[in-house]
Amino acid sequence: MKPFAFVHSADLHLGSPFKGVSERIPHSLDVLRNATYDAFNALIHLCLESEAAFLLVAGDVIDDADHALRAQLAFRDAMVRLKEKEINAFVVHGNHDPAPAWSTRIFWPENLHLFRADTVERIVVRVDGVPTASISGISFAQGNEQRPLIEKFQRDHSDLFKIGLLHTSCGHHPDHTAYAPCTAGQLRETGFDYWALGHVHERAILSRAPYIAYPGNIQGLSIRETGARGCYLVRVDENRRIEVTFHPLDVVRWLLIRLDLSPIETLDNLDQALFRQMESALTAADGRSAIVRILLEGRSQLYSELRKEDTAAVLLERIRAAGIAKTPAVWVQDLQVNCLPPIDLTSRSKVDDFFGQVLREAKTLRLSTKIALNAAPGAPPETLAPALKDLFHHHRLARLLDPLSGDDCERLISEAEKLCLDLLEPDT
Repeated sequence: MKPFAFVHSADLHLGSPFKGVSERIPHSLDVLRNATYDAFNALIHLCLESEAAFLLVAGDVIDDADHALRAQLAFRDAMVRLKEKEINAFVVHGNHDPAPAWSTRIFWPENLHLFRADTVERIVVRVDGVPTASISGISFAQGNEQRPLIEKFQRDHSDLFKIGLLHTSCGHHPDHTAYAPCTAGQLRETGFDYWALGHVHERAILSRAPYIAYPGNIQGLSIRETGARGCYLVRVDENRRIEVTFHPLDVVRWLLIRLDLSPIETLDNLDQALFRQMESALTAADGRSAIVRILLEGRSQLYSELRKEDTAAVLLERIRAAGIAKTPAVWVQDLQVNCLPPIDLTSRSKVDDFFGQVLREAKTLRLSTKIALNAAPGAPPETLAPALKDLFHHHRLARLLDPLSGDDCERLISEAEKLCLDLLEPDT
């Protein structure tokens, strides 16, 4: 078999705004506004530099209809660049860009194949004129695609290297809606050599025999998407052996930094520690701009000071100013005070008084919330519903809110617990 290489990408989300980024972000971080497009340009550069035979995009080229025209024109321009180097591109539509979202008034170059949504298409790829690989794929017909699309794929008995291209929820992913669900077992039954998946934003290789892979998105879009983001460069040798290499493409990196306050006894020492975290963020961003959330954790003698209204704000203002002065810049999005008082709340909950009862109720609430989320991920648990109903039932706000995760619920309960501590035992 002729050896060849291809690039597997997914979830480009061209034009997507960053979620949770403060409106006060400085002009020195204008890079944020075009981050998805710049990451996409890095993807195209990788295709050209690696002399890939073709590019795969497993869904969600476009983020939503509001950005469709600019995104599609940018995508068209990139396909023209690939065409000049005789590189083909194969794309399936996902939940953010189902087939009807794409304009019929844009002329797409012939090196681009957009898979249909009504049937699985099989395309044979030639390498140096020799039939070498087959690519089978199907697109979403609508955003809320619930069809088990895997059932439409047929076993391929040819001697070609067989690739499946699908936007899907393979297995259980609590942070992602289960569109076009399938299992790894169903994918294996097709006899394909490589499954190029999209939809899940965390990169993962689910299997190596055959390869079943999620490359993740090319640019993190929120603090939930920390660390390097990019694509896979896949090389197949003459003996069908597969080598998969991750290539980071993100131009802005989201970072979550946890700082243990247990050994820190004074505010000036904490201030110095925060500045050291800034240097750590620069290293972790690997030459990119970064957006950082810093979590202050552990039992701390500074608990009561940090719970004061202005203390954390002053510390944040200082570290934020230092970050935007760096090259590349670091934007400290927020500084969250998640530390605990020096007292042992577990022991304190055993005291038979009002605050002890509050702590016991919080423990019960945590348990019932965990059970509720396991039963219905994303739904406000009944135990929290009375407090959250005005948000989640609001006719405008409800559609803007992300589903509640276990971490979200824990943060709400923990903050309520600390508020009770501040009010009931202010001298702690």
